[in-house]
Amino acid sequence: MNSTAVQGLAIGLLASFGLVIGVAVIFAAIYRRHLLALRLANRGFDPLTRLGSVHRRSAPLLIPGRWLAVRGSNRDLVCAALGLQPDKTLPWNQALLRHRESSFFISQPVEDWMLIMGGAIPDPFLDIDVFYLFLTRLSGRVGEVHSFSVDRVLNYHGWALLRGGNVVRAYAWAGETLWNQGPITLDENMLDLKVRDYGEEIKASSYGTVPADQNNVDRVIFLARKWGCDPVDLIEALLLRESPPEESGYSGNLGSTEA
Repeated sequence: MNSTAVQGLAIGLLASFGLVIGVAVIFAAIYRRHLLALRLANRGFDPLTRLGSVHRRSAPLLIPGRWLAVRGSNRDLVCAALGLQPDKTLPWNQALLRHRESSFFISQPVEDWMLIMGGAIPDPFLDIDVFYLFLTRLSGRVGEVHSFSVDRVLNYHGWALLRGGNVVRAYAWAGETLWNQGPITLDENMLDLKVRDYGEEIKASSYGTVPADQNNVDRVIFLARKWGCDPVDLIEALLLRESPPEESGYSGNLGSTEA
């Protein structure tokens, strides 16, 4: 092959490579533009800062650091899946005050969702393996489970969505990435959540900007709403059911979740 043919082949390959890069850049620009349009379209309905309504600003005061949302209305099934020994029922406002106790507090179903909170929920920031086993076992028995965890002091945060015992999407960060499984969802992108790969270097925030970890903590509750269960709305509905109070919530002692 003479030099002219080699040069022609090289130019052809470079042109093809440039075309591929150009198409990728165009698609990336279209995606970013589409994502921006979605954010702008949802701005009026989904405020992302504490400058929103009073209803949204009160959310951190109502929600504990860890909670689960289970799709469905069979509370007995959830209790059995958690291996609970029935203790007593109590008003949901008391469950909110006692959410740090080593128990599970399972709400009555509201629009096909149940809320679970309590100190018996494993802490993902202390042992992510125990937390993973807990979620997969629970989801394997009850179906769709959403999990959300935040530490507002250390800015640790995490979220997970499971169906039938399988992880659809999960992320947890506690000074480093503990869990990052499944493709990043459109809702995460729309909320501009910062997701780090395993071992990714943490860059210092610019002066005057909100650190990415704090930004994530503030927006976890919005992700919960976008995934289908707004904990603030659900808690407000439960508090409105406080008459008779014994029908608003359920507590149980920690039981075995072994298969």
